[in-house]
Amino acid sequence: MRKYIYYIAALAATLFASSCSEMMNDARDAEVVAPIKVAYKIDIKEFTAPDGSPATAPSEWFSNLEVVFNNFSEGIETNVSVGSDGIAMAEVIPGIYNITVRSTQKYEGKSYILNGLAQNVALTEAVTSANDKYAIHIQPLLGSPLCIREMYYAGSPGGYFRDQFYEIYNNGEEVIYLDHLCLAHLVPEYATASLPEWPAEDGVDKYAYAKTLWQIQGDGDDYPLQPGESVVLAQEAADHTKIETWAGFGLVDTSRVEWECWSGNEQRINEEVPDLPYVFWSGWIMTMQWLTSVDGSAMALYQPGQNLEFGSDYWQEGVTTQAMVGQGGQQYVRIPVGDIYDAVECIPTSADLDMKRIPGILDSGATSVDGYYNGKSVSRKVVDHREDGTPIFQDTNNSTEDFEVLDAPEIRRHGVKRPAWSPWAE
Repeated sequence: MRKYIYYIAALAATLFASSCSEMMNDARDAEVVAPIKVAYKIDIKEFTAPDGSPATAPSEWFSNLEVVFNNFSEGIETNVSVGSDGIAMAEVIPGIYNITVRSTQKYEGKSYILNGLAQNVALTEAVTSANDKYAIHIQPLLGSPLCIREMYYAGSPGGYFRDQFYEIYNNGEEVIYLDHLCLAHLVPEYATASLPEWPAEDGVDKYAYAKTLWQIQGDGDDYPLQPGESVVLAQEAADHTKIETWAGFGLVDTSRVEWECWSGNEQRINEEVPDLPYVFWSGWIMTMQWLTSVDGSAMALYQPGQNLEFGSDYWQEGVTTQAMVGQGGQQYVRIPVGDIYDAVECIPTSADLDMKRIPGILDSGATSVDGYYNGKSVSRKVVDHREDGTPIFQDTNNSTEDFEVLDAPEIRRHGVKRPAWSPWAE
């Protein structure tokens, strides 16, 4: 028995030595990946000054910019500053990168958001001088007081999803009128790395496109929203905590919201809550209910300046609508990015940033509850409070940083107020 054990020990030692030798040989034979130097151009376009005149970016804006090179497959992030010439010099390993610029700058006392994104860029060899192929073009946007404060889309752990809601908040210091405001459900409807192709005349990152459009209709001054107030748009206005289905109970009582996005199902209407009309719906209309993906959708707010009507002459291809290239001519809402107050992109998991589908100028990041049917929501982070105690939320057009994931959805958390004209105002 002892001799047998000696033989086993000797054999194990031989195998171990052989394995170590092979590992060392493999390590010596492994290809060494040399980093490459990349010059990336940051181009800040002409923008509109607070007085309405055209303006160019001050030179100091460039010195305050940081460019992030993200190689998601390797888990490598490289941060570099931008020179006064607008060039960012980075040393990276060859690979596929998302390249982002995020900043807030001041001009004549007003805040402008500078966001840019170049997505899935192949950097395989040195780029010694900047050129338009390796460039991010940024359109400065005047910070908007109106924002999407909280989104609950994931559904409950039992698989219930009819209590989805979107809360819109006045994050500024002046009254905002919600008349004509639209909530746009952007395309692609689901997060994907294979983005659709749009006609060349639309340019790059000049428009966002929507599948469904809901509008608050009024005469221009019917729905004032004071600083610190919010309105809630629900998929279906009901106390879902008391509704039991095969999917279990919901988590949210949306029976006292300002509007419900009712799409025509007579059996699922709440007569006490005003219906928010859909004014555009691309393709088949889901009359049972308006359901956004429990994996997360991309939503935007914009104000076309008039009440819109489904099927009216307002909708003209190449003007207010557009079709994807090679996809049969189906129309989508065509929204100039400069008209958008706020946009938020939600993705299935926080590891899916390479699947962003809206222009980085609108949202240079994305937020996620990291799953679905988990009862979680995304809510903006509080950064300050007004004298009346209402919160001021973070809004840098970078949802990765602006939002936090909360274990349960809640309407008007953090002391947010309800407008006086709400049907449920006390």
